[in-house]
Amino acid sequence: METTYPEKCERYIQNLRRVRALSKPQFAPETAPEALLEEIQGNAVCSFGLMQENNALLNELVYVLDPKTLTDEEITNLEAFAGRLFNFGNSEDCGVAYKIHSLLLEAARFREDDRMIVKELYYNGITLHYLNVRDDDHGINLLESRIHAHFMEAASYISRYEEMDTETRQYIIRSLGNIRLTVSRQTKADCKRYLELFDLAMGIIESPYYQELDPDIPWQRFIYAMHMDQMTLMAYLRHHDDPVIAERMLRSAAYVYEHQKANKGDESRLQNWRANYFYHAARYHAGKGTARAVVEDLLDMIDQTGARDYSPDGINRNLTGAAYIFYYETLMTEQERTELADRIAKEREAAHRYLDEMLSNEYPRVASFAIRELIIAQSDAKQFDAHTVLGSILLGHKPTEVHSTMVAHLTKALIRRLIDTDPAAVVGLKGCKNVAEVAARKAELLDTAYECGLYHDVGKSAVILNIDNNGRRLIDEEFQGIQTHPAIGCGLLQEAGCGKYMAPAALYHHRFYNGQGGYPKDVPPCPPEIKVIVDALSVADSLDAATDNIGRCYQMAKPFRTLVGELKAQSGTRYAPKVVALFDDKDFCAELAQRLDERRKEVYLQAYHIGREK
Repeated sequence: METTYPEKCERYIQNLRRVRALSKPQFAPETAPEALLEEIQGNAVCSFGLMQENNALLNELVYVLDPKTLTDEEITNLEAFAGRLFNFGNSEDCGVAYKIHSLLLEAARFREDDRMIVKELYYNGITLHYLNVRDDDHGINLLESRIHAHFMEAASYISRYEEMDTETRQYIIRSLGNIRLTVSRQTKADCKRYLELFDLAMGIIESPYYQELDPDIPWQRFIYAMHMDQMTLMAYLRHHDDPVIAERMLRSAAYVYEHQKANKGDESRLQNWRANYFYHAARYHAGKGTARAVVEDLLDMIDQTGARDYSPDGINRNLTGAAYIFYYETLMTEQERTELADRIAKEREAAHRYLDEMLSNEYPRVASFAIRELIIAQSDAKQFDAHTVLGSILLGHKPTEVHSTMVAHLTKALIRRLIDTDPAAVVGLKGCKNVAEVAARKAELLDTAYECGLYHDVGKSAVILNIDNNGRRLIDEEFQGIQTHPAIGCGLLQEAGCGKYMAPAALYHHRFYNGQGGYPKDVPPCPPEIKVIVDALSVADSLDAATDNIGRCYQMAKPFRTLVGELKAQSGTRYAPKVVALFDDKDFCAELAQRLDERRKEVYLQAYHIGREK
């Protein structure tokens, strides 16, 4: 019997779930090393097969379809498939859901079906929103213009609101409210623009005319969600004294504070562990409360949270909550700091312990963002050791931990070989003026090479959803998102006080040696005092990624000799000739290949806790 469209969709989803399970194996402490490595390798091979099957399924189910010839039945099937895949922040596959809705939008335009157009404009905008990579601190908002355009066009149908059915009207209202989502909140001008869009939407959402016209639309939930989103202006207020925006924030914070119980039970994205914090912080910034009240509320909240609660809510409370404490602590009076010193010191120790004990968890994206908040809050106070905090990001995601550790060892090995065979090539590194200084500072230079390799991919913490997407090939938007990780990592390392060497190493490790390719684009030349490490790091990065025959599941591993051939073919363009020339020595190649294989097994065993000591 021929497999039906819904059955194929179900097969695709089950394959996705199986790949996710295979990528997160759990091992008992007594598991034999050989058995552990064999299972990881078997999981990778199985995942690769499932990915190939899913690529074929998607080609049949979505990619070969022509929007101009879609039948009503095909549209119904596609809508149902997209509905299975997308559920806001808890989606099975937001990327493919976007591709389906993009196809349906083309079909709607071809059919000139306004109701379908409005619906698909909304879903194109909201799926892109959840695919978007955004880092306002460093000017990254990858899909901003496209998201804004979709919501704006859907919202423009407000002029024909009375013509539409109730379902379409809801999509118009949602789109109107979502126009503000893409606006940055970094500057006063940004916040002014945000509030203009907020007021535009609220003018309609709170209008008695529209509420009476459609009493069944959940207007109060829309109002609550709008006020909750306005809390994102708090980041601006923590760095700017702005009474006007503070007063606006306080009105929204008070609304959320008063209505959160009424909204309990609605979808989880309307709930927020920070509601009480927002209220007390808004009162402080509006001049109607104290920093002490903010700190005490946060301390009470964390006291009520499990010290080993590594759920998303627990991570946010224990780490992001701590970050806010350390910020508002500096705004208290000296007497208040003295009176709360013991409680704050206890919380600082608890946050250290929480980080130290937070190895791999099921929510690496939540953890990485919480840790980043902690880094930003402590960037001036230096209360946390940068390596402890950055290491916690790596430990939260085992594939990144393994790759980063391997790249660290390889980068160090390549720099050591350069120092031993061609020390003149290393002159300039960290300001070394001559060969003698290179030799004298060899240990220091090797330590820097190792650290640059270890933290080169720390920016991937912002794109975990894309990095973990091993169940199919990436769509363009996801790959573009991954390409932001060098810039995000650079910013994170600068905030952690590692800006001189480690930050540029992260920024430039995907740029070509000759500056004519790679990413990010439009950056100045790599600083000469770190260039040779970046050159070695770029080779090390490719070397590990291409030859990993244990855990990499999105492509088959290449033999060491094959990869060396590719390095030589791109010498002078993508890779530095002096680094590639090291591979002309057959004895060095043989030794490195053997050490690479042995080290990789050790690193995988360590990452999966075989023989790891706390």
